[in-house]
Amino acid sequence: MGVAGLLVSAGFLAIGPASAAQASPANCAGGVNGFIDIPDSLQGTAVNGSAAVNDYSPYGTASYALNVGTVSGQVRGWGRLQPNLNSGEVGKVWMDVSNNAGSSWIQCGPFTTTFQGVITTPAYPTSSSSSRVFRVCAQVNNSTISCSGWW
Repeated sequence: MGVAGLLVSAGFLAIGPASAAQASPANCAGGVNGFIDIPDSLQGTAVNGSAAVNDYSPYGTASYALNVGTVSGQVRGWGRLQPNLNSGEVGKVWMDVSNNAGSSWIQCGPFTTTFQGVITTPAYPTSSSSSRVFRVCAQVNNSTISCSGWW
């Protein structure tokens, strides 16, 4: 089974190049648009089967996850990337948040890290509404973008 097949069977989707040229950390950093900044050391509960290690050959491996946990008294979701890359390689992580079940979304990031540095996205409140969904995407250098399914 190829990498894309492994990613899909693990709850991940492999997608082509990002078409979010306007996306940037400014969409969510510093408390913008309902997000809250969190420390990169924060680790919640990985949901939606999104804690698998992905092979980003020839750059190395990385795991990315959609994490959920209580931050500032509210249950929130965020993206987390933990790379194990070759020296000099760069990992990117971002989180998409939708309030209409994935029809459209705001992209929080991408945030970049060096070959061994864990990085998180800002966190966003969860909701009991099935319309609010999250997914996390990752990329290493110019490899194929991998995304979790919507949660």
